[in-house]
Amino acid sequence: MKIAFFGPFSSLDYFKIGGVESFCRRLAAGLLGEGHQADFVNYGAPATEKRAGGGGIGLFYFREFKAALQFLSRGYDHIVTLYLAPRDRWRYAYFRRVNQSRITFHQVYFSWPDSLIKRKGAFLEARLQPFNGRLFCVSPRQYRYVSRWSDRGVLLLPPVWESYFLEPEAKPNHDKLRLIYIGRTEPGKGIEEVIYLYNQLKDQTHMELEIHGFHHQRSPAGVKFHEWLSHNDGLRYFYSPFESYSPETDDNIRRILQGSDILILPYRKLSSTIDAPVLLLEGMAALCAVMTKPLGDIPSLYGPSPLLIKGPEEMAPMVKRLQNSPELLIIERRRIFQRNAELDFAAGHVTARFMRALA
Repeated sequence: MKIAFFGPFSSLDYFKIGGVESFCRRLAAGLLGEGHQADFVNYGAPATEKRAGGGGIGLFYFREFKAALQFLSRGYDHIVTLYLAPRDRWRYAYFRRVNQSRITFHQVYFSWPDSLIKRKGAFLEARLQPFNGRLFCVSPRQYRYVSRWSDRGVLLLPPVWESYFLEPEAKPNHDKLRLIYIGRTEPGKGIEEVIYLYNQLKDQTHMELEIHGFHHQRSPAGVKFHEWLSHNDGLRYFYSPFESYSPETDDNIRRILQGSDILILPYRKLSSTIDAPVLLLEGMAALCAVMTKPLGDIPSLYGPSPLLIKGPEEMAPMVKRLQNSPELLIIERRRIFQRNAELDFAAGHVTARFMRALA
């Protein structure tokens, strides 16, 4: 099979660090491993060019939407569509209708917009001009919503590399409680809550907090917090450029998570990330206790836990409780290990479900 992942350059670039990109890279790598061709095709790029991604993934960049569509029409069996700008959706609907006899078109839904109007708009195209393929949903609530009006919905949790997964006995124990934040330095991701936690705990000698951050250059808030973090000498802050993905990036995140006790993900809103956050699942795979908020499907994915907090004021007391009662952390790891087996989101298994859905 020849499969293309298609979307605008702003939303789909192989070399960016982000949940959408991780989702597509890992599926594409799995498809290549099964002998299929998998490419990234985007439009709105600075220049029209062809490049190579890891493992043989083809990267095709186009300035113009029309040129990208012309390229797609030349021989793909399946096109997996990501978010498209509203102005492009109806042109794309016409393209699908013209080519549906020889190409199967699929859609992936990544977000759950806060606004009801925007949420309905995100799903409107598939309702008025149905896809002839599958409607992939990354979260249970998306799947429930799509299933009300279509029998083409498929729940596909974001894949996590098998190398991330640990068994409880393999999780290292440390003299200090190790806390980690990984993500954009933006308010929607909860970076202010992380800074608040740091200020509450910075005098505690038996714990340490690291922040691994990146930001969009076009985000003034992200840049502001990055600069503040960079100039705080007492804080362990590590910066990665947003457009700096390489295979070593995954290895580095895996190493950090596997060596950490608590992953902090204090989202203010899930619309700032994909609806089943990749980092949540990666942290679970590495048996990190995840301190996060009960937004969207996070409670059903992570499972019942005292680490589902309502606000920043609960963070420091919970960390101190885990510090004073190490057995609670061990119990949490065992619970997460069982939950991972129930959710079954290892990359190989997710790729197999994806391929069955395509067939």
